[in-house]
Amino acid sequence: MFCDRVKILTTKLGIGSADIARYASCDQSHISRMLSGARVPKSGGKAAWTLVNGLYLCVDDNGKTDPLCNLISCSDRGSAEIVKTQIMSWLYEGEKAAIKSPVPPQGKKPYRAFGEKLGVVMELTGLSNIRLGKTLNIDPSYISRFRNGFRSPKSNSKMMADICLSLLERVYDQGKQPALAKLIGVSADELNDREKAFDSLYRWFFNSDNKDSTPFVQIIIDQIGSFPSDLKRPLLSFEEAADTTSLKDSSQIYYGTDGLRRAVLRFLGNVIYRGEKELFLYSDQNMDWMVSDPLFLAKWTSLMVRCVSDEIKINIIHNINRDLSEMADAIKSWIPLYPSGMIRSYYHKTPNRSKFSTTLFLCPGYACISGCNAAGSENSSGMYRYDTEKQILKAHEATYRELLAGSGELIHTYKTANAEFVDETDNFGLSVLGNTLSLATMPEKTLMSVLERIAVDKNVKARILEERKHFFSVFRHKAESCFMHEYIPIPNDEALFNKQIPIDIPGVAATYTPTEYTEHIQNIISLSDAYPNYRFFVIPEVPFENIKLLITDRSVAAVRLKPPYLTIRFEHPDLCRAFVTYAERIREQYKQDRLSTKRLLERFL
Repeated sequence: MFCDRVKILTTKLGIGSADIARYASCDQSHISRMLSGARVPKSGGKAAWTLVNGLYLCVDDNGKTDPLCNLISCSDRGSAEIVKTQIMSWLYEGEKAAIKSPVPPQGKKPYRAFGEKLGVVMELTGLSNIRLGKTLNIDPSYISRFRNGFRSPKSNSKMMADICLSLLERVYDQGKQPALAKLIGVSADELNDREKAFDSLYRWFFNSDNKDSTPFVQIIIDQIGSFPSDLKRPLLSFEEAADTTSLKDSSQIYYGTDGLRRAVLRFLGNVIYRGEKELFLYSDQNMDWMVSDPLFLAKWTSLMVRCVSDEIKINIIHNINRDLSEMADAIKSWIPLYPSGMIRSYYHKTPNRSKFSTTLFLCPGYACISGCNAAGSENSSGMYRYDTEKQILKAHEATYRELLAGSGELIHTYKTANAEFVDETDNFGLSVLGNTLSLATMPEKTLMSVLERIAVDKNVKARILEERKHFFSVFRHKAESCFMHEYIPIPNDEALFNKQIPIDIPGVAATYTPTEYTEHIQNIISLSDAYPNYRFFVIPEVPFENIKLLITDRSVAAVRLKPPYLTIRFEHPDLCRAFVTYAERIREQYKQDRLSTKRLLERFL
């Protein structure tokens, strides 16, 4: 009976052992043996519940719950537990069975992500977010985001070390070395040596997350969310950044990193002093020359701010053939300048596999810094020419334009937070991470009521309604052709009834009334029932303050939700892959069956 009925379900629902094993988080061979009849698990036992849970989650995630329930004659679909229990009963119908619980026995929890590991060690030592935050001298909200998987300390090596040291001190004070040793899979003797204990805990925390893109994502998004509404004043005055000696330097050859820095200060200083109008920049050499010396970086940043303030157009071809951390360094310094509208950034589409590094900084009609050196030799023996002869400048400009012809635009900047950047025609699934329910899922009637309540003028009203229409069109296309996933926190009653929950209206500050929020939640439930490919994931807190992310395999848009309202969009495949991986990690951590999500949302009705 069991084997026959398992085959009926897998055949009729179009799922296999690999699908079930993935959702059950177990080895495929265990499921394959049950599906083939080589093993018939005990009814109500751990193996049977592993199969039932994996099967149910797979069916639920693929929008096949109704066909499943029809096959097993399950009329009561009030909760996931009820459906799972009915699956178990149906598989073993006619057999004596003790079906005790729809939840399988819990084995050892696989703590795979840093946040999960941090949380279990904090629980072991009785540490709260506030207490650990005070110990590390950081905001407790950071600890919360570490634990919830939205952030990682990997971008800050000192913080990583401080976390390990603080937790170890707590472990030793409480005499919990044996418990920690068991948790991280080492011998108790190994933790008696504090130096070895630090290395063991550090490896357990961080080495298993080598492919974690969270640090890269948080660096880029923090930059977009943190720059001020007005272009900040330069850190240094023009005279401090480019002194008279730099401006009057007449050298033709510069050597090593120090030489390149002096050439760059001379170049940018004179570009500003002469009132030039356009720059063309490219470098694929290591970024240390720019970022490793804080004083030089302050001078460089100050001169770049002055360039965009003076409306000097800057074209830059980024080298994206780097690891994620170096990519972040290459991009983040430029992001605060994008609201000026003076930056156009590109990436070369042909991978650079040369054993040489090339630098080309050109101001047509004035000067060019150029260098081609063996990769890795730039610091000690690198050589850079500084040319001003017009024929040479024309040759360099022709070279740069050849590079530009083979490049794609890396970052698109939109001056408002509107919907133009979302393509409603492609067939790539869309993941949205936001701080509130999305405009796409708000009922038009509710939106009209909100706009009337806050008394926006008719032109703004027309724009917002048009944007809502476009976003819903995108939603419908994604939900019908591929998938539409939203990751949104839901509020507590105090925040809702005190009207503290923002409404997702681009460029307009407004908050929900309880009635409006209820109407929006009701529509989300209706849309979830109508579109099997739409999933609403409840997350415990806002991933990023004042930023909404829209992520597909082809593009990533970061929408800034405070002045200056703008959207920055990336299209480079490696950058998109990093953000997609980030969204997938969040999905794995907070995935929940539809019925459970529905019951969670229904408390607002």
